[in-house]
Amino acid sequence: MNRKLLSIFTMFLLLSISVWGCSSNETQSLEAKFKDIMNENEIPFNSIWHFEIKDNIIIVFYEEEQTLNLGFIENKQDNEWKWVTGSGSIDIQDGGYIATAEMGLPFYITAVVNSDENTKEVVVQDEIAKLVQVSPQKKVWFAFTDKPANGIDIKEMK
Repeated sequence: MNRKLLSIFTMFLLLSISVWGCSSNETQSLEAKFKDIMNENEIPFNSIWHFEIKDNIIIVFYEEEQTLNLGFIENKQDNEWKWVTGSGSIDIQDGGYIATAEMGLPFYITAVVNSDENTKEVVVQDEIAKLVQVSPQKKVWFAFTDKPANGIDIKEMK
């Protein structure tokens, strides 16, 4: 019985490691692809903080000269990728927000940069924003909403 349990546990562990390894490699290859697309379209950037896939659009959160920017890449059929547009920038030191308006995208997104360590949560139009923390000093909250947001739609919870 113990041998059977050990065998099942070992198989589960090996399967978990292989799935995790594939996911990590896939993420790295996607990020490399996005960097290539940005370079081909002459989009200046220092680093990619995060990317999020929504519908057939990839939202790229990227840093360029102490600002956080959003870029949008469309995933067309047959793995064809196309840079769509970029949207504003936020000074990483001073903080602020970017909210997409009528950009021809199938959604609206608001990104908030805040260096206040006491902020525990950000809410945009009653949607709890997702936190991406690149380092203790570099973090962004973002939320998808049904309509464009503005400053009064953003609440920072302490």
